[in-house]
Amino acid sequence: MCLTFRTSSYSSAQENCVEVAPALPAFRKSSYSTAQDNCVEVAPVTTAFRTSTYSTGGENCVEVADLPTGAAIRDSKHPDAGDLAFTAREWGAFLTDLRSREL
Repeated sequence: MCLTFRTSSYSSAQENCVEVAPALPAFRKSSYSTAQDNCVEVAPVTTAFRTSTYSTGGENCVEVADLPTGAAIRDSKHPDAGDLAFTAREWGAFLTDLRSREL
């Protein structure tokens, strides 16, 4: 992911400059939101899935994709069936347990 930085509106005109870059795509109001205060916002996240290094190479393959806030996994045989997304904290805990073979 390539980030484009800009000077923050909180920066002063002198040397104390803060630069910011959007790390997530633009959000939009979901069609499931109500007209009142109950609003759900969604954003498209482009994912590039790859075969997991934990896959056996046979028929039982799991694909994984890096997300700005964690990771997602899906079944390589049924990629259109959807994926499971995890926060960075959840994904890190999963990998720790997997590496120690506690799963």
